[in-house]
Amino acid sequence: MFKIEVPTISDSDRMAVLFQEDMKQLGVSVSEDRLLQVAQTITHAVQDDASPIVTWVARMDETDQVVGLIVAHYFNSLKFGGKALWIEELYVTPSARRHGVGRALVEHLLDFAETKNDIFGIDLEAYHGNTPASILYRSLGFQRLGRERFYYRIRD
Repeated sequence: MFKIEVPTISDSDRMAVLFQEDMKQLGVSVSEDRLLQVAQTITHAVQDDASPIVTWVARMDETDQVVGLIVAHYFNSLKFGGKALWIEELYVTPSARRHGVGRALVEHLLDFAETKNDIFGIDLEAYHGNTPASILYRSLGFQRLGRERFYYRIRD
């Protein structure tokens, strides 16, 4: 089994590996150093209750290894008419998939959001062709929007 918990600063290296796996699968090139910096920023930020970032990791009970993570941040949403969460990243290592890790991470975020009176919704994006993610989100009550998302890289 696994447990869901706030990452510690020492989880930064493993989180960066998971970020790299995900970016590689998406065909997006980001240097390992930059992803490590992102992971370090996140693990430091979530130690503060006032952080604009909320993050949890799924850690295997037997090995204590991080096998999944969810990263979300607060934003002001026109769609929800107030404060909301954007899921920036949900990733589970291939070996831990189809064991409820992704579902548990999203449910943990939903439970967290429902305890906060100032959060009006959660927004996310699933990539085209990621049918398991789409099925997961729909099964949890997320509704599909008809839109495309684009990105523009300012610097490498």
